[in-house]
Amino acid sequence: MAYSSQNYEASKGAKAKPNGQCDILGEKTATKTGLDILYTSRIDSNVTNEDVEKKISLLKHLLEKDPKAADLKWSLFVAASNTYRFDSCLKPFPPMYIKNEYKDIEALRRAIESVPPLPVICKELGVTNAYQNYGETIELLYWVLLRLRDPYIKSVQKEGYNSILRKVPLEVPVAAPNLIFQVVSAKQSAAEEKWNSSAKDHSTFYAYHGSRLENFHSIVHYGLQQNMCKRSEFGKGIYFSSELGVSLPYSPVGYGWGGSLLGSEISCIALCELIDHPDIKRGDSRDNAQNMLSDSVGGRIPDKYFVVTNSDLVRIRYLLIYTQDLHSTSTTDNTGFLAWFKQHKLLTFVLGYVVLLASVGLTQNKQVEKYYRLFIQKAGFE
Repeated sequence: MAYSSQNYEASKGAKAKPNGQCDILGEKTATKTGLDILYTSRIDSNVTNEDVEKKISLLKHLLEKDPKAADLKWSLFVAASNTYRFDSCLKPFPPMYIKNEYKDIEALRRAIESVPPLPVICKELGVTNAYQNYGETIELLYWVLLRLRDPYIKSVQKEGYNSILRKVPLEVPVAAPNLIFQVVSAKQSAAEEKWNSSAKDHSTFYAYHGSRLENFHSIVHYGLQQNMCKRSEFGKGIYFSSELGVSLPYSPVGYGWGGSLLGSEISCIALCELIDHPDIKRGDSRDNAQNMLSDSVGGRIPDKYFVVTNSDLVRIRYLLIYTQDLHSTSTTDNTGFLAWFKQHKLLTFVLGYVVLLASVGLTQNKQVEKYYRLFIQKAGFE
């Protein structure tokens, strides 16, 4: 949802206590249940100043270090929150909005609406009493961007785009992504260690996977899961392709977050590394055991397709982002005459309409016509 200045007051969710602690108004606490929660963190009723200062410092550092990566991670979270399928897409779910095993999605959506654009909140974090003004926003951003730190997302420099795209040589030309982000596992990631162990005696290769935008919050944190894939024309499994153009239609443009630097409407493609294992069926194989699944209703797997029946063989390495409304973080691009018109499109349209009406009116005025003819004569055009 787009950020509105009217929602600033809604984010002022904390009050200072005389003893140097803070209370969060309208807080939601989570019980330790079997729900899909990666961490048991919650907004505590007693948050010390030391904890608050540490959270603000870490959050500010992250937003300054890699603003686009933070923006993407937050946008994926917002997209998952706003879909009607949030129960399956919004995993992990922020535990501070769970009470008695009930996911209070409406309270979460209200909190999301009150979050300013990340450059704004980054600036506000340096102001005294930032937590009193933006307590709930800080807690939510901290949970999404820092507590969910495995894996983490980081921006790739433009110079490195070609080397990444060359990991899967394309035969059919296709539009290049606007942005590429790397998905990096933590040093002591159990999932990464398990994958590396499985890959010891096998080679690996890269392929693309397309999915709806709201699915990527869960995909990034839990990986691609076979039971979540609905497509089964050529058998049950996770579908990949060696052609970016084949995967793109499965990643339609989705609505992320209105305050995003990347633009509110984006599409996302996962570039994954796969272990070359018999559990991966491939269309370019001449072996019937490798190019067809027993439950296939469409026959053999088409060329340039791969179907994975074991999700442990896949790791997401990069996210390719397509957007038509990429905002620059530099101030030079946001100033000047043209930038003003871009930021005030409705006012520009109204002014243009007024000028048009004035022009039509003046052409019908006899006095104006008289002076116009006099000007033409003086200028020697007649």
